[in-house]
Amino acid sequence: MKKPVIVNILFSICFLFASSVIAQDATFNVPPADVMKKREVFLQHENQFSERFGLFTDIARLGIGHNTEVNFILSGIGTNNVANEVSNIGLKTAIPLHKESNTKLTLGHLIPVSLRGNGVGGDSFALVSTQLPKIGTRVSSGVRIGTTTLFGRDIVSYIAAVQHPLTKKIDILLDWHSGRHINGLLITGFLYKFSPSFSATFGYQIPHSKYINRNIIDDGFVVKVTKVFSF
Repeated sequence: MKKPVIVNILFSICFLFASSVIAQDATFNVPPADVMKKREVFLQHENQFSERFGLFTDIARLGIGHNTEVNFILSGIGTNNVANEVSNIGLKTAIPLHKESNTKLTLGHLIPVSLRGNGVGGDSFALVSTQLPKIGTRVSSGVRIGTTTLFGRDIVSYIAAVQHPLTKKIDILLDWHSGRHINGLLITGFLYKFSPSFSATFGYQIPHSKYINRNIIDDGFVVKVTKVFSF
């Protein structure tokens, strides 16, 4: 049995039997500004698909305390149209700046390891996020620096994300990476909350460039399922 299949099975078991806690912010491609509390776990399965390709990404985030979490990400799985099939591990921490507006500085670093023999790289980001008063819109903005192993080329990219609550169960989402690379996408869509700890995200992606170093990046749909729990 292939490792990606095993990962999917483990994710499915955790989704079924996990105990609930409150979910946090949602994004498509931009790293979320929040971090999990100690002994909280965030699991997410993502599918991207178009006429020419379909691939998946699995994300696990574990809160370890002190506003810090460990991230495990398996990305680019399921298609030969994307050369960068990668396993990532790293840390992310959030520094509170203003409690009333939920303003924070979030810093993170991942080490991507190619599953196709393309070596080891790096992925670092820094972003500031805040929540607008009265309307509750969350806005994030920052910079991301990464290498060919993950992005198809070395990058310095501006990143931005917006999450606006439309109803108690539906949030409108928009995020963007600048530049011509694998994550160079504008993605818009919405989040539907089945419960405080279980949600699904539906979106549509538009790439800045459709061909990046043997990678085909199409316009296409993005579907995510997310579960948050504690132990």
